[in-house]
Amino acid sequence: MIERMTHAEITHPKITHPSSIVVGVDGSASSRGAIRWAAEYADASGHTLVLMHAGVASGTTLSDAVNLRSGRSSSSHARARSTLATAQVVAQSVARDSLAIETVLESERPTQALTEYAVTARLIVLGSHDQGRFARAVFGSVSTVVASNARCPIVVVPETYTPADTAADAPVVVGLDRSPRDDAVLHAAFDQAARLRVGVHVVHACEQVDAGAVFSEVVERAPHMDPAAATKRWLDERVGSWAQKYPSVQVSTTIVQDFPSRALLGCSHDAQLVVVGARSRGSIPPLVMGSTSRAVLHHTKIPTMIVPAA
Repeated sequence: MIERMTHAEITHPKITHPSSIVVGVDGSASSRGAIRWAAEYADASGHTLVLMHAGVASGTTLSDAVNLRSGRSSSSHARARSTLATAQVVAQSVARDSLAIETVLESERPTQALTEYAVTARLIVLGSHDQGRFARAVFGSVSTVVASNARCPIVVVPETYTPADTAADAPVVVGLDRSPRDDAVLHAAFDQAARLRVGVHVVHACEQVDAGAVFSEVVERAPHMDPAAATKRWLDERVGSWAQKYPSVQVSTTIVQDFPSRALLGCSHDAQLVVVGARSRGSIPPLVMGSTSRAVLHHTKIPTMIVPAA
């Protein structure tokens, strides 16, 4: 294990391995669920697991300065070290001894630290309980700052989730909405399904048939084509290219006239992961995470992956 806990390192966050799996650790029950999920992922994929605790006092008070000079940790640092030590035990309980684990303390706020790590990490994993400080970074008003700048997917694990809740062969569910980010979302979904050795279930839902979205295709292919048939053709073609790249992954699709969030949540009951897209980076923060993504995050009982725009 590599521990980066010196005062100098606290203020200069670095990831030793840029493709690490980073978990936000805050001592809550929700973060322990995130640690387990991330440890299993890192163990299976061969990536380094980074357990990161943020918001640690930087020792600016007189008592902290005295403690640091005398070689004693301040109480906040002691609690943070204890939290990370517990997190490491949780990670090791579900992974092999060969799993590389780093524990890191950061002085920045969780939102700022997560944003910095999300630039180079392979994956950010967070717990979803409202009481967790990392969860608030996702669900609170500042959450979209992280989502808007993230260059890697973010996985949110519900506090009550355990792998035993889902069948080992349960599929990965992914939602498409005819946006430029569909390929990035499909790539992430197929990659996860291949890792888990399960299928992908692709869901496209809309409140009503969007004639405008398929008009050009109808005109080009067949003037009398049913808009629903045109939508199915679009979905089959979009998914087909990824199915060819992942021949071992079985694919199923659903087109339904319904609220996208309700359709995804319905399909998630028999799945082990939901994959949705975030809106493009740099857009107005409240709009980065759309209503569908927010609804799925708040109500699903299984982990949700938010994929940034390519």
